Amino acid sequence: MTFSLDTVLDHLEALVGFDSQNPPRALTPQAELFGWLDTHAPGFETSVLDYGDGCLGWYAKRGEARTLFNVHLDTVPIAPGWTQDPHKMTRADDRAIGLGTCDIKGAAACLLNVAAKTDGPMALLFTTDEEAGQSDAVHGFLKESHPYDRVIVSEPTKAKATPQHRGILSAEANFKGMSGHASKGGVSAIHAAAKFVTDALALPWAADYRLNFGRIEGGVKPNMVAADCLVRFGFRGLPGADTASRLDEIRALAGDELVSLGKRFEGPPLPIADDKAQAGQKALMDWAAGIGLDLGDPVDFWTEASLFAAAGYPALVLGPGDIAQAHAADEFVLYADLEAAFNAYMRIMTHG
Repeated sequence: MTFSLDTVLDHLEALVGFDSQNPPRALTPQAELFGWLDTHAPGFETSVLDYGDGCLGWYAKRGEARTLFNVHLDTVPIAPGWTQDPHKMTRADDRAIGLGTCDIKGAAACLLNVAAKTDGPMALLFTTDEEAGQSDAVHGFLKESHPYDRVIVSEPTKAKATPQHRGILSAEANFKGMSGHASKGGVSAIHAAAKFVTDALALPWAADYRLNFGRIEGGVKPNMVAADCLVRFGFRGLPGADTASRLDEIRALAGDELVSLGKRFEGPPLPIADDKAQAGQKALMDWAAGIGLDLGDPVDFWTEASLFAAAGYPALVLGPGDIAQAHAADEFVLYADLEAAFNAYMRIMTHG
């Protein structure tokens, strides 16, 4: 089956037009998005799985498929710096520009095109809660048994089959000071948090673990000593990393102003630390190589592939786009990547 760029871009343009920012994760089971998906999945049995709090899964099945394709349809909030309406896709010379084109509505558009061009067994799970460290939809889906030999998680890998990625741990620290007039000095929660951040970034392993402080919030105004400060951060360990010890090291850097520090979300690396799961991953990559998929190097970002693998479903990551474009202003995906991903998905459909 041949690739139709115009058809894929029509699908992608429609998907970009649906506001699925997370947060706020405002989609409901009755959202227009799901009706649109139903109309573009002829011959499929479809349902919307509701796991609460906006954590949804559009599940589409045709026949007895052995491979499950997984895509998250939620996007990050609109970043500063966009030069166009993020929800109105632009078709440039070699790329499509719009929120979610790379991460990862481009993959959904390719899969819908594959579904339309084939009539064999196929299964799709499109979720809405990946971007805010939730993943309740995938966790909920995995509470039941499913007949799949493998899962393809369609995060951006330039359409290469990728068997390994880092884990992720995100955490929140809360600092408490004593409010007062800045002319008299005092115990500032923001000062305590700033020292904590500076010391953590100086840890010898910080860069290797991609330690990042993504949110600092507190205080009222410059002439008031800040009584409170919230800090959210995360880091990404390779398979086998001792993330609990790393978090303890970070916690030990905080002074007496620290009120609490705890995990918000933790996702395991791929492959997970289990002999049976690792054997399954190796067999999957041998299968991928055997059917002619381009194999990629390990990636530094986390995906829900590790959740599927931990539940007993060997998983690989394969989708159009470059992670460098994800979460960025004027996000884009190259047409060449869309075609490569379409061809890879067609190859999987033919052989799996």
